[in-house]
Amino acid sequence: MEESKEFYRDVMGAGITYEGDYINIDLYGTQITLKENPEINVDLPDLHFGVNLPLNKFKELEKKISRSYSKWIHTPVHTVDKGTEMERQKMYLSCPSGYLIEVKGYKELS
Repeated sequence: MEESKEFYRDVMGAGITYEGDYINIDLYGTQITLKENPEINVDLPDLHFGVNLPLNKFKELEKKISRSYSKWIHTPVHTVDKGTEMERQKMYLSCPSGYLIEVKGYKELS
């Protein structure tokens, strides 16, 4: 859990709001709770969550990760729905606990 806490704090820029038997993390307005669970199967393909950001915040985070934490990148940045209202850049990261994080940067985030 310590490595995951450091990942969310140092790589993703999250705040740590509680530490005890579990850790609460504030990630861009979303709370994530980390608990020890040795029985979880992180190889399941649908075990992920996403973060939606304005494109400028996405680019700041992507630069930081690419520069100093590239080992966590699972899928590099790519553009989705180019030329539409939903155009966005996205990337997948793998956190130390094995979860995939889908980070999306929207040209126009409403």
